[in-house]
Amino acid sequence: MSHLKTFQKKKMLVMVLLVLAVLFFLAGRLTWIMIFQSEFYGERAEELHERERTIKAARGEIRDRNGVVLASNESVCTISVIHAQIEDEEAVINMLAKELALSEETVREKVEKVSSIERIRTNVSKEVGDAILAYDLAGVKVDVDYKRYYPYDGSPVNSGDFG
Repeated sequence: MSHLKTFQKKKMLVMVLLVLAVLFFLAGRLTWIMIFQSEFYGERAEELHERERTIKAARGEIRDRNGVVLASNESVCTISVIHAQIEDEEAVINMLAKELALSEETVREKVEKVSSIERIRTNVSKEVGDAILAYDLAGVKVDVDYKRYYPYDGSPVNSGDFG
């Protein structure tokens, strides 16, 4: 009976030593990553989480004294893809080529480019942007922007009437 207890104690000691060895290895690896490779992983995290985008604000309408609109805003969309979030590249390429009336090669080149965000096309009509959103494909981003619209192409309505 004592022989069995001795065997169980040895077995337990081996298991404890094995668990401690694994814990020391993991602690050493964690220390190595946190202290000696922190700069590398910090830069990678920044690249993944920080994106600079310009967001255009809606501007007010400009009217003459008679209430005629001289300048207004038109909603347009910017279509982009985020390579890391795309699940089905072929579906994204086919859909964007069809909806944006672009060649498949042009879209494929931009979709397959490994970057944080890649613009496919800007100043797309709101209707086309809404149609692209309806596909609900992962990795496709539609941002609504505003474009200034001048109904009279910059020429005043009554050129001599500024009084």
